[in-house]
Amino acid sequence: MTALLFMQGATYALEKPNQAAAPEAAPETPPVTIVPTDETQFHQVLQRVTAFRNLRGLNVSDQIIDQLSRGEADQAVAALSALAAQGNRQADIALVRIQHWCNSVASARRPDWQSQLPQVEKQFPPERAQRIAGLLKAEAEYGPRATAACSKARFDFGAIESRLRAAAEAGDAASATELAQFARDPAKREALLEGAISKNYAPAMYAAATNLLVAVQRGQTTENVSKIREYLKTAGRSIPKAKLDLANCMALGCDGHPADARTAMAFGVDAARDGEPTAFLSMARMPWGRQMQRAQLLAWQYFGDRLNEAGCMGDAYMATSLGFAQTIPALEKGAPPQLLEAAKTQAETLWKDHGERAKKENGCP
Repeated sequence: MTALLFMQGATYALEKPNQAAAPEAAPETPPVTIVPTDETQFHQVLQRVTAFRNLRGLNVSDQIIDQLSRGEADQAVAALSALAAQGNRQADIALVRIQHWCNSVASARRPDWQSQLPQVEKQFPPERAQRIAGLLKAEAEYGPRATAACSKARFDFGAIESRLRAAAEAGDAASATELAQFARDPAKREALLEGAISKNYAPAMYAAATNLLVAVQRGQTTENVSKIREYLKTAGRSIPKAKLDLANCMALGCDGHPADARTAMAFGVDAARDGEPTAFLSMARMPWGRQMQRAQLLAWQYFGDRLNEAGCMGDAYMATSLGFAQTIPALEKGAPPQLLEAAKTQAETLWKDHGERAKKENGCP
């Protein structure tokens, strides 16, 4: 999980200094009053969810997921390497993903966590600010430890790539889909994905839809646009993010069809039921979310916020917390008491009906 970054607009102007003018005294910076809570255990929960989501569908053991949550990449890599050497193709894919995770950990920018506290205090309510501060501190301790473990991990890059290519050539859909990400030749990449799609492999459909959507948005192609919806709809049966992308696509008319926000809402809401982290803030901003009554939309924001506070959005926790800190007050502002009460009641019902499903989908306790 990278450190929380705050961005503020600024305007700069060059002016000739007035030599006669007395220098203005710098305004006093009010002291930071946040007292960080101990979030070591919660940070580990977030890391576990992140590892679970990254390795979902690869039958990786809980022990390895737990090792990654503690930053013990070297131990996880050792266990997976032994499995891969015995012919476990999913272990090779997991090794590739952990390698890239290690790269992101090593290259992460880590400003002094205490220097971020003034912005935390401005942008979060007091009780949430304490947890955010505690997580920044926990991340500052975790990052170097995880980086050191990654540097000790013994990745046999040549063997991993060789086994991955052999598995893809043998027709393994998962290996072909993973390998397609690194194919520089567009034709080779498309061939790998098409082979996996022919076996009805959902991640390959999602990857192909994403690639095609990007190409259309960049004006690189207008062919096979109808496949975007087809692939996203099929992939969405097992991949919540594909379901959400389908909702956003349908709401904007991105695939050659007219925009249809009302139909899109069903897919977006189902992604929220699955606990897809980006579904909740999408519904507050996308046309399909505006099809809801205000109380219903607010109820889903309460549901998402509760899910986030349980750790179920992994390393998206801080960014998502900031989003909820903005959307929930905006929806509550000026609302009559009966609407707020209705939203809270609906949120409790949503949690009772879908909370366990959402937690299971994200591997959180």
